[in-house]
Amino acid sequence: MLRPMQLDLTNLSPARRYLVGVSGGRDSVALLHHLHSLDFAKLIVCHVNHRLRGRASTADASFVRRLAQRLGYPCESASVDVRRLARDTHTSIETAARNARHKFFAEVASKHRCPRIILAHHADDQAETVLMRMLRGTSITGLGGMKHETTLRVGRSSLTLLRPLLQVRRAAIDFYIAQHRLTFREDATNADPTPSRNRVRQSLLPQLSAAIGRDVAAMLTRLATNATRDDDCLQTLTRDLVERASLIASDGSLVLAPALRTAHAALQHRVLHHWLKSQAIPDLDHDLLTAAVSLITNLEPARLNLPRGLQLRRKAGRLRIAHQAS
Repeated sequence: MLRPMQLDLTNLSPARRYLVGVSGGRDSVALLHHLHSLDFAKLIVCHVNHRLRGRASTADASFVRRLAQRLGYPCESASVDVRRLARDTHTSIETAARNARHKFFAEVASKHRCPRIILAHHADDQAETVLMRMLRGTSITGLGGMKHETTLRVGRSSLTLLRPLLQVRRAAIDFYIAQHRLTFREDATNADPTPSRNRVRQSLLPQLSAAIGRDVAAMLTRLATNATRDDDCLQTLTRDLVERASLIASDGSLVLAPALRTAHAALQHRVLHHWLKSQAIPDLDHDLLTAAVSLITNLEPARLNLPRGLQLRRKAGRLRIAHQAS
């Protein structure tokens, strides 16, 4: 039975101002229309033209501006050459596009003094995200997928991403679009099998569902909910351990207290991740954290090379960050 498109309005109020990301596609158009029907009167429509589809991208931007005007909302837009940005930053098209959007959202947030943006990610997007992360060997945090509310640092700015459609299936959005006879823009690149996310959406998820005779997308979204719950518990235990054992010294070093040395490996990993992240250490992957844990539990080694010419050193019962010797 198809469930209706119902927004999760946790931490959302029609009386507050929000930015809302609108690409012109069915998901964001349905989101904007539904928010308008719920009397969200202080929305600021935000659109980024990625310039990936030539005239079609320009037409998308024009469509979004007209839609915003018809609904009585101001519209902020930007045009970014994402292919060039990806080449210059040595990142994928998808990553470059996401970074460009976040940068633009942060600029609009600063202009309007509104750090909250509503996005149209839905349950099927969540299933794709979780499956892709599983295939990359993610942690329990990664299995949690996208969150209803996420705080993101963009440069010196803080941006709150809100996803009220995260429990809504794509079929429910399609039904809403048809029910209200809404027009939207079709993105031809969604049919391109080259991007990995499109292959997951078009081929892998349907094949997995057919293989086991069950809706895999629903199972993956349930997995994300359960992983988020368990991850929250582990985060709480980690914070409690750090505070109870006074693991962070006044000089910023990590104290190798008995409570940390005898803690479960999962908590040791999380304490180290929390501390190294606070020290602005980049690229904290599984292998690096596993090697770092050995400095807590073993006598040897007593140091570990980190990215950007830095080194993790154990001395006098503490871990410190230093520059590698030349």
